[in-house]
Formats: sequence, structure tokens, C-alpha cells
Amino acid sequence: MNIKSLLLGSAAALAAVSGAQAADAIVAAEPEPMEYVRVCDAFGTGFFYIPGTETCLKIGGYVRFDVGGGELLGDDVNAANGGFGDEWNTKSRLSLQIETASDTEYGALKTYTETRFNWNNEGGTDVSLNFAYIDLAGFRVGKTETAFYTFVGYAGNVINDDLISGGIYDANVIQYNYDNGAGLTAVLSLEDTSGSDAAAIGSFRGDRDYIPNIVGGIGYSGGAFGVKLVGGYDSAVEEGAIKLRADGTFGGVSVFAMGGWNTDGDRKNVYATWGGDWAVWLGASAAVTDRVTLNAQVSFDDADELAVVANANFTVVPGFVVTPEVAYFDNGLDDGDSWGGMIRFQRSF
Repeated sequence: MNIKSLLLGSAAALAAVSGAQAADAIVAAEPEPMEYVRVCDAFGTGFFYIPGTETCLKIGGYVRFDVGGGELLGDDVNAANGGFGDEWNTKSRLSLQIETASDTEYGALKTYTETRFNWNNEGGTDVSLNFAYIDLAGFRVGKTETAFYTFVGYAGNVINDDLISGGIYDANVIQYNYDNGAGLTAVLSLEDTSGSDAAAIGSFRGDRDYIPNIVGGIGYSGGAFGVKLVGGYDSAVEEGAIKLRADGTFGGVSVFAMGGWNTDGDRKNVYATWGGDWAVWLGASAAVTDRVTLNAQVSFDDADELAVVANANFTVVPGFVVTPEVAYFDNGLDDGDSWGGMIRFQRSF
């Protein structure tokens, strides 16, 4: 055997061994591409795409702690013995808010839910679903608050803005909202308000039928001024109410005036929960500094009820606000006046 034959034989043997080893080798699979969370800024701050979809999601809410005292806002632990507000009243809440949004051929398809987890020293823990609705092309269906409240807005920026109530809150709705983009707005809402709030004023629809409550409103806002009119019909009581509100802004001061009228002042309905034929709410807010805002409200009605509330919002750091508030209420009866004070700590996220 010559050297050339030896080299050729060795090369063939090495090739055979290498081929056998290559056949037994484990080839690692390519890693699957990872889809990172993408920011979705088409619907505002805080939205992100749900991975694998074109639906945007936003999670928010707040954590709140309230401490109240006095005859009006304290815990009346000895009411049976004539005691009033002789113990403080504490409340804690977690509000969890979830929004979704996506583009469709009919515009944005949106949902909004808010669940509140409450604990207080009067009744322990409770959980409530305060909002759960769907929006598309101006239509809204689901659980929300009656348009009799939401269309004209709440009565000012004080915490106890409903010592003289402007209507009940909760409602299941089939609703249409119109906005022409130039200041003109309108709403038409078919509502079912037959819940515990309605029962409290004697408007619970025990005999179920197919006639809903109806709310309609129209408004216009042009720059620093705006006006809105809304009316509601309670099909159980077969009466209703209207509210007219005007708002104005003058530099760092904003003011409002709102009046309500009951079609039958001798009987309350879900949209007229004040006393008598009419009620009035007046309020103002003034920005003292970038972090301090003062708010005040006065309200009164045909039943000689009077409420005065004032507070100060202190923004300690962005997202954390501390609000001390004082309130006075006179129910129109002899010795029917009471005072109260509270402080609220709220972290929004």
C-alpha cells in the first residue's frame, strides 16, 4: 500500500464518521418571534394594544380614603338615644376602571366598565358594578348613570354635591348621543331605573311592563359659555322633571347655575328627588395656584331645604389629591340643621 492509497482511505473513513455524527446531531428550532406590547395612542393616553389583536385596552381607577365627622357626616351610632354624629365615619374604596377601543367601519367601538370595592365602618364590605356599557356610532347600551345627570353634569366640584338631590343615578340605558363638533350636543335615552334608589322614593316598577323612562336633552357650548336643557319622564309615576344649566368661565374662575322643576311637586319621581316644585344649585371654582383649587356650592328647594358646601383640592403630587370639606344642611324643619366635616385622600392612576 503506497502513501497515496493510505491518504485516500483515511479521508474516506473520516468522511463516513463525520456523516454519521451529522445525522445524529440535534438542530435547535428557531425561536418564535415575541410580540411586545405596543402603545395605542389613537384613543388617548394610557391605551395599549392587546397582543395579537387590534383592540386597545386601558386600565385605570383610584384608591380613596374618607374620614368624616359631625352631625351631618359622622357616624350616628346612638340615633335611638338622641345622639348625633358622635363618632367618626371612615370609608375606603378601590375603583377599577377598564376601557377598550377599536376602529370599525362605523367608527370607534368602545366599552367602559367600573367596579367599586368599598369598605366602611357602618356596613363592612360591598362591591358594586357602577358602569358597564358599549359605545358605537353615538349609541350607548348598558349600565351607566341616567342622562338626566350625565348630560348636564354633576352639581359642582364639591364632594357632597347632592345634599339636595338632583335625581337618582343608576340606570340601564339604550341611548343616542349627538355631537356636531361645533358645540351643539343632544341626547335621547330610554332608561330602566327600577332599582333600590327608585324604590327609596316610591317609584319602583313592581308591575313590570314595556314602557321605559325617557330622557331627552339639548345643549350648546361656545368657548367660555355653555347652556344645557334636559327633561326626564318617569313612566311608573307618570310624572317627570326638567333641569336647565348654564356654565361660564372667567379666567381662572368657573361658575354655574342650575335649576330643576318637578311636574308634580307633591310627589317625587326618579328625576325629581328634591322637595316641592323646584330646586336651585349654584356653584363656583377658583384656581388659586397650580396645585390648589377652591370650590363652593349653595343649593335650596321649594321645601325650604338649604345646603352649603365648600372645599379645597390640594394636589400633593400629580395623581394624589387631598380634599378637606365642610358642609351645612337645613332640612327646613325646626332644629333640622346640621354641620359636618370630612377629608378625602385619593390616588388616581
